[in-house]
Amino acid sequence: MAEEQVVISVADDRFGDMAAVVEALRHAGLRVSEVLDSVGVLTGTVDGDALGSLSTVPGVAEVERSRVYQLPD
Repeated sequence: MAEEQVVISVADDRFGDMAAVVEALRHAGLRVSEVLDSVGVLTGTVDGDALGSLSTVPGVAEVERSRVYQLPD
């Protein structure tokens, strides 16, 4: 399956444990691009087959696919 870009929101009560959540997401297949600790959000890419497993990681509030828009030439 194709690679998906994702935006992940971390649960409010897990902000203090962000490093552990990020590590668990990496173990689930996420290739982390950026971590925004102050707002509890991270971005990255994952194989489409592993997309569903990201939402089962403890501390994850939401997983959203990034949408790419391009204006026509």
